[in-house]
Amino acid sequence: MPATERAFDRGTRTGDRALRTVADELREARLGLGVSQEHVAAAARVSRPRYSKIERAKAPTLTIAEAGRLASVLGLDLWLRLYPGPEPLRDEASSRLLRSLLAHARAPLGQRKRTAIELEMRLRDGQAVEPRIALKRRDDPTEAFLLAIAGTRANRRLLRANPGLFADLPRLRASDVLAALEAGRHPPTGLVLV
Repeated sequence: MPATERAFDRGTRTGDRALRTVADELREARLGLGVSQEHVAAAARVSRPRYSKIERAKAPTLTIAEAGRLASVLGLDLWLRLYPGPEPLRDEASSRLLRSLLAHARAPLGQRKRTAIELEMRLRDGQAVEPRIALKRRDDPTEAFLLAIAGTRANRRLLRANPGLFADLPRLRASDVLAALEAGRHPPTGLVLV
């Protein structure tokens, strides 16, 4: 029971925070456009008092469709994503694949050089993953960066359909990456299907 209550409380806090963020962004967009609450409410087919509550984050019953309509009226797009929560390891498959890759690493490998390895199990939206990885690379620069992507049919199809995706990462052969690790060398920067 306590774990359920904690999850409930955490979910409530997350929802409240999201409601405040949406409210702030709607208000800022409206003010930036110089339009009234009445104008936005009418265009989105909600009452002005309801819209006023939404802008003040006082509308806990705000629906996703309603938020999407308001955003659209203000020239914004609404994006909603769900991420794994604070539970420890949720994706055993990715952990197993990463352990398998790193099992090939042999000494010396160090020598004051670092290689960052990012593992993506399923590319659902390459255009969302690309900036996230670019930020990680910018915020924690290393001498080499290896983007390992699970070699599933769906991932291969997405990469074939979008040849410009991760254009700054040369495509590497898995055998070359494994050979470098087994020889105690850092693999080159690039993208590899594993």
